[in-house]
Amino acid sequence: MKKMVNGEQVENKEKTVPFLPGDLPFNNEQKQWMGGFLAGLHTRLLVKEENVSQAAAPVAARPITILYGSQTGNAESCAEDAAEMAKAHGLSPIVMDMDDADLAQLATTERLLIVCSTYGEGEMPDNAQSLWDAISAEDAPGFANTYYSVLALGDTNYDGFCVAGKMWDERLAELGAKRIADRVDCDVDFAGPAENWMSEALPTIAQKGSDQAGDVGKVENKPKKEKSKYNRQNPLEAELTAKRVLNKAGSSKEIVHYEFSLHGSGEHYEAGDALNVIPRNRPDLVSELLTLLNADDDQIEPYNGQNRSLKTLLTEEFEIRLPSKELLAELALRTGDAELNRLLENNDKEALDDFLWGKDIVDLLRAYPAELTPAEFLSLCKPLAPRAYSISSSINKHNESVHLTISSVRYNKNDREHHGVCSTFLMDVAEVGDKVKCYFSPNKNFAVPADDDLPMIMVGPGTGIAPFRAFLEEREVREAKGPNWLFFGDRNSATDYIYEDEITAMQKNGLLTRLDLAFSRDQEEKIYVQDRMRENGEELFKWLEQGGYFYICGDAYRMAKDVDVALHDVIAEHGGMSAQAAQEYVTQLKKQKRYVRDVY
Repeated sequence: MKKMVNGEQVENKEKTVPFLPGDLPFNNEQKQWMGGFLAGLHTRLLVKEENVSQAAAPVAARPITILYGSQTGNAESCAEDAAEMAKAHGLSPIVMDMDDADLAQLATTERLLIVCSTYGEGEMPDNAQSLWDAISAEDAPGFANTYYSVLALGDTNYDGFCVAGKMWDERLAELGAKRIADRVDCDVDFAGPAENWMSEALPTIAQKGSDQAGDVGKVENKPKKEKSKYNRQNPLEAELTAKRVLNKAGSSKEIVHYEFSLHGSGEHYEAGDALNVIPRNRPDLVSELLTLLNADDDQIEPYNGQNRSLKTLLTEEFEIRLPSKELLAELALRTGDAELNRLLENNDKEALDDFLWGKDIVDLLRAYPAELTPAEFLSLCKPLAPRAYSISSSINKHNESVHLTISSVRYNKNDREHHGVCSTFLMDVAEVGDKVKCYFSPNKNFAVPADDDLPMIMVGPGTGIAPFRAFLEEREVREAKGPNWLFFGDRNSATDYIYEDEITAMQKNGLLTRLDLAFSRDQEEKIYVQDRMRENGEELFKWLEQGGYFYICGDAYRMAKDVDVALHDVIAEHGGMSAQAAQEYVTQLKKQKRYVRDVY
């Protein structure tokens, strides 16, 4: 079909992404790769076509709003990828943090994509909570003129899998918005499903609505960092150059400092970012599984169109420590065990968590022998996922190097030693000089203040100190004048005061303005970082009033919640506010990105 442009006939090509038939003889991973490849090729062809057609009459790009709710940066990264792909479909994307969106104005937008992760057990990310509270209220505006689709990020190891994204999808539909593509729920391996979602949603939504732009709130044009060439599919192989245990003899913990070389990689990171480490499973755990499966080391199994040894697959490709829900269901079905079936049928999360606490796959296969073949077992396992760790260094102080601070997971249950997957891979299996597969994840909101004169308040007990070591190093290099306050603690000061020499030096040279320590087992009454916050509440509130940034890093389920309660109490007491006013004060801190968390 041809159309007239500047008095000449030109080909009118349909700008649609190639579609893969569902009956192709490939597995899901191969289909995802091929779908992504075709989508990328299609985008490049369209860009080339547009460059060649400069003489054609310009066509106004249709606006599209892409909102993200992100705790660690993955949803933000997906939103930016969607924006790049949107341009190839004649769309003009606006990417926004949910905290920056105004609900009334958002309701006027015609094209809307939501990318939202789920934090903890089914909670909204910090930057999504305020907007979610507004849109879920009874007086929320209608979205009758809005076309939308949702990408949900989550982790099937948690019962609240993708709950936040599901809630956004359902609420927009309730308010009259029109869904143009089904929501896609992504597990930890989200890259392929996310790209498939974009390839379906964008060409469809591009044909909807008018050419008018909607005003959704304040949009800050931030300089975009060049995207790394390294990712989960193409990881960087970084040399492990150093590791040392930070605890002293007699400690109940093993916290280890690791250093990796970035020499020649061209990689850069910011203080506050995360490093994703791709581990290998421990040889002893692999051997136990091979025995339970009645398999030999050199037994061959097909995987992704290749024949590979079962030992290699168990070592490099599959999660063999934590059981999937599919494996639990199969064990219950095959063994007919009354207790296990009852737990699964009743869907009692608390009871199931108590039952599974401390158990791994070997424990379960021994307790519920189901005589699975190796192929059946592999089909019930999840892919071995990278582990994300907060970076504990500034690259501006440690050139071409990145540091991590990791607590080794080790415990004995039923006379059997259990080990964390990645923490003990790094400590027990990887040796200095070995190459470790990894890649970076940006965490743009969890960052040192752009204004070097503003105060920083950092709460990070245990390994939660990791990003704050990076923050302090970054401020040291910048020669920032803003004051820095660290709340740190652990069990015993004699054995668990990690980085003590560095912290002491930071105090002496004035980099660390204030330090409050809370070692819970050093006295009869346990003292935690939140107790130190309350003791120094008047000063803490003054720092907030001076424009201070408040950061938390560490355990999401106990420490972070207790610290949040203490922060509200401090603001209410020393700001002379009601509980409601203190809540509004904290909400404003979050909107200004002055209260941010890196919790796990």
